[in-house]
Amino acid sequence: MTSSPLLALFSHQSQGGLRERLCGTLRQAIASGHLRYGQKVPSSRQLAMDLGLSRVTVEAAYAQLESEGYLQRQSGRGTFVAIAMPLRAQPGKQHDILNFSARGSQVLATGGCQEPPFPQAFAAGSPELRAFPHAAWRRISASVQRSLGSKVMGYGDPCGYAPLRQAVADYLALSRGLRCDAGQVMILTSSQQALQLLALMFLDSGDDVWLEEPGYPGARNAFLAAGAHCNATGC
Repeated sequence: MTSSPLLALFSHQSQGGLRERLCGTLRQAIASGHLRYGQKVPSSRQLAMDLGLSRVTVEAAYAQLESEGYLQRQSGRGTFVAIAMPLRAQPGKQHDILNFSARGSQVLATGGCQEPPFPQAFAAGSPELRAFPHAAWRRISASVQRSLGSKVMGYGDPCGYAPLRQAVADYLALSRGLRCDAGQVMILTSSQQALQLLALMFLDSGDDVWLEEPGYPGARNAFLAAGAHCNATGC
């Protein structure tokens, strides 16, 4: 955990001197669960720099909390939270019920489309991840990062990385005989996002959609969320 989140807690502590305020800040962070058992806290040097305190003050606060059992200091490793605090129920009223739009309510009613947590036989979208060439992928990623630098870290073309779109268009032309150019290709994160986008752009509430049954449930959910009537047809 970086020390910056502690800045807001420290600024709200008004009782006592700087050491007492810092002790109160850390106790509050531990009691509220923002600092958890076994978690490493910032070094005294870093915390002193971020909070504008002397390192002597931070060292004194850490020593105080160590004597109280809140912290444990390990030579050569750092300072860690040494106590597990039970989370207390937050008082006050319950969360208000959100008033979704008609489309938002329809999206919620479909339940979304969740992939299984572990690969299953014949499950769509669940490849055998253990067979993925991780070492080669790391080498290629590192090479691209070195060659392109910070240019790949910002916002890019909303339709996707232009060289990749061109490569897809070339592949489709050569291997499938399709006449298309990079301007007709969009790179999306998944087939589910593509279905959601298609439903958003081409379907109005009440439109009829015909789907194979059995079929991909993510497609049905996307179309139902758009307000379409889904009709099943046998394969």
